[in-house]
Amino acid sequence: MDLNEKIWDYSDYRQALGDFLIAERALRPQFSLRWFAQRAGFSSHSFPGLLVAGKRNLGEEGLERLAKALRLKGRASTYFRALVRHNQSKTPADREVTLEALKKIRAGRDAHRLRKDQWEYYDRWWHPVVRELVAYAPWRGEYGRLGAMLTPPISSDQAKASVELLERLGLIVRGANERWIQTDSVVSSVDVPGAVLREARTQYLLRAVEASERLPPTERHASWAVLAMGRKTFQEVSRILDEVRQRALAEAVMDPDVDGVYVVSLQAFPIGRWSAKGEG
Repeated sequence: MDLNEKIWDYSDYRQALGDFLIAERALRPQFSLRWFAQRAGFSSHSFPGLLVAGKRNLGEEGLERLAKALRLKGRASTYFRALVRHNQSKTPADREVTLEALKKIRAGRDAHRLRKDQWEYYDRWWHPVVRELVAYAPWRGEYGRLGAMLTPPISSDQAKASVELLERLGLIVRGANERWIQTDSVVSSVDVPGAVLREARTQYLLRAVEASERLPPTERHASWAVLAMGRKTFQEVSRILDEVRQRALAEAVMDPDVDGVYVVSLQAFPIGRWSAKGEG
């Protein structure tokens, strides 16, 4: 059973865990609670069953181990962690906070996956920015004003062409009072080939270099670290970075006071390597 898709149907992590265990037992005769408990790093083979029955709770360390044992990834993993915290909340105040966290995660989930005929969206770095600005900024239909809002600015003709492209691709539509509306809150590039995205990423990296040289520290954020780690740890760091990205997306989707468009970039890549045998 793949909980990465199914987890969104649950409001109780205990039921999700119970259904997962039943499904796995039906699919694989060799599956057992003892095996699963060992996989999750629990000292007692009965612990998963006690969780399902509501007789035990998960601590933060156990939560991390269980999420890995359930093979949860990305946003599904983030949702599961939030769901556990919500289900185990002890006070009304805690339940309110954790419920808000769940709402934010779900808000960023239903992203529009770009079709092949929409890949032109990534031809220029300013198309995604214009898509945000036309919906939120007070540009009053003046393309020169709209273009000047970008950093660096684009021309009036470029801004007009961008709006026309976004409308043709079905990513924005005219709403009431002639205001532009995004057809989806979030756009996903999950189905877009790497070859199409590479140029777009390069353009945003160049914008990041420009920002670091032009903007004061109070108007930008940049942090980095050089770390020695193994492949397994790198995969865990990548998961953490993806979780941060999902949380940032959810926060932005729920933000009632938008006053700008930002690029949020998270990266991790090798810069020095040696073989597993210690050979140079």
